[in-house]
Amino acid sequence: MIGLPHQPAANESAAPSTSIVTMEAREGRIGNAFACERCRKHKVRCVPSETAGICQRCLKARVECIEHVARRRPAKPRTVVQTPNRVAEMEKRLDKLSAIVTSTSAPSSTPQPTLPSVNTVPSQIADPTQRTPTPASAAPVAPPPPISKPPILPNPGSTPESALSFWESINDTLSGLGRLDPVIRSISVIHMQLLLESYKNMVDFFPFVPLPKECFCRDLIQQRPMLMFAVLTVASYDSALLQLTLSREFRKVATVKIMNGEKSLDLLQGLLVFIAWHHHYMDAQAVSIQMLLQMCIGIAGVLSLDRIPSSAKSPLQRSDPRDREAKRAYLGCYYLASNLGLMDTCRARSIPYSTVVRSYASDLASAWEHRSDAILPILVDTCQFMEDVEETFRNQSEQALAARSQLKRLSDKWDSIWLASKAQANDYKTLHWIELTARIYLYRTTAALEFSDRENTPWASGFQLSLRISCLRSIEQFLDSSLQLSPSQYEFLSIIDWLSMISALTTLGKLALHTSPMSGWDPSELQLGKTFEYFRDQLSSQMPRAHDPQENSEDLFERFRRITAIMKVALKNSPGRGSPNGSTFEIATGSGRTVSLLQELPPMKPNGIVNGAESLPAPWKVNPQFDMSNNEFLWKFLMGSV
Repeated sequence: MIGLPHQPAANESAAPSTSIVTMEAREGRIGNAFACERCRKHKVRCVPSETAGICQRCLKARVECIEHVARRRPAKPRTVVQTPNRVAEMEKRLDKLSAIVTSTSAPSSTPQPTLPSVNTVPSQIADPTQRTPTPASAAPVAPPPPISKPPILPNPGSTPESALSFWESINDTLSGLGRLDPVIRSISVIHMQLLLESYKNMVDFFPFVPLPKECFCRDLIQQRPMLMFAVLTVASYDSALLQLTLSREFRKVATVKIMNGEKSLDLLQGLLVFIAWHHHYMDAQAVSIQMLLQMCIGIAGVLSLDRIPSSAKSPLQRSDPRDREAKRAYLGCYYLASNLGLMDTCRARSIPYSTVVRSYASDLASAWEHRSDAILPILVDTCQFMEDVEETFRNQSEQALAARSQLKRLSDKWDSIWLASKAQANDYKTLHWIELTARIYLYRTTAALEFSDRENTPWASGFQLSLRISCLRSIEQFLDSSLQLSPSQYEFLSIIDWLSMISALTTLGKLALHTSPMSGWDPSELQLGKTFEYFRDQLSSQMPRAHDPQENSEDLFERFRRITAIMKVALKNSPGRGSPNGSTFEIATGSGRTVSLLQELPPMKPNGIVNGAESLPAPWKVNPQFDMSNNEFLWKFLMGSV
């Protein structure tokens, strides 16, 4: 009989403790659920021995005891004991994550704001020389930590509180005038950031309120709430209901702020952005564009934006970024006032061209803080050119020789502007369009002149004919350029670009219907109606369709299609030379007999006069709303009241 091996006394005294440890390790065993492989094979009970890691049967047989652990499960009492500790550990981790999220969405204790505060006039901020000069293209002085620069937004977990706090601050402005519409209170910070990114693509068409590349919606929420409000309004073009609601609430908040006496650069920038894309949400019942523009000019005057010091000549000294923002805002006021003033020549311009305007544009172009600053001097020069045209030909009657001399001077001036900006015009469609608009304006104005010495000047008639032809070719060049836009770019067009396109089409229609008879000028032979139809159909097909069409409203592009379709029908029925006054539905046949275009209708005999025996009224005489020769036609087109 083989006996057990002899163990030293020390080990004998340690055997009970070893057995206790082994039993504790196996305290989760129930029956033979964890039997070793040998006992499981023989289907007998596996009883632990006093030696750790071996059962009694394997010990007696002096073989290796291989424990079966496939079905081992942790002991239940030990889990219960560890639960409080693990919960505490999880709470600590959650606290750390919460601290990270808070530091990402909230400003730090020593913030480096992307946008400076603008509560005071930029030129009146004290100690501008104590600031550390930074390159124009740089963002903040010290780069933020990686965790605070996510691709689009901070952790979305903190977005609802930030959005609600923003809308609550806007809502507090209204005081007793009601609360904000629930539709806009549901906009989250994620949605805000997406709209902000869309605005950064739109700003090239109105480069007077640009934003830094590293600017996030939290920056605007904290420092420029009205600018943020305007950005949300103009960039939400993909939702007609949301945009109309935002525009209505923005007007309400801006009016309350102005009535309360607030005058800040934030409010001015918000109004400029709101006006720049106002054609998307035109409302005939709301405050007009001219009134909103007067508010902007009034704020600019109170802030003394026309007296900001010029930039330092030394390249080592940079002007204050707040001053540069204020200069851009003032140029934005001038840009809108100059171009919108061309649509209403009866009113004097609120901000005429001056050396201050030119100086601001040069300062911004030399600083080159934003890429679009390079085109500001050219935009200013083009606006000044159109003012020069208006001043030169203010009197409708001129001598032919004087008109030809002035035309030569202005034409050379336009050519120099065009050649100097050829490179930039390829990158900025708004620059290309305004220059072509200026050329149309030059020839349209000169072609409308009445030459007082026409009877005594043999070449006056030919000169006037050449002016009409040049105006027609300028319109064709502009409309051909407008077809180069992608569908999405039509949504980015500012109100100045949109009005320029409408003005070009309207001028084409007026050339076909409202020009006085002249030898060599026949709208039918020139096929002006077909030219209008071609460009109108091409533009209508390229313009985007409504993202969420509403039953009782039409968006900007549907309005364009509807009104231009009426214009196309009128031009199809435009008269030939048989109706020299260009105001009837009559044409001349080869036999010299005048036939009405409505000859297929049953003959009517009002007062004994057979239909066709007298001139039929033009459509704009029946419905004055459709008179393209009226100065108010562009505004009616814009608001959809035609």
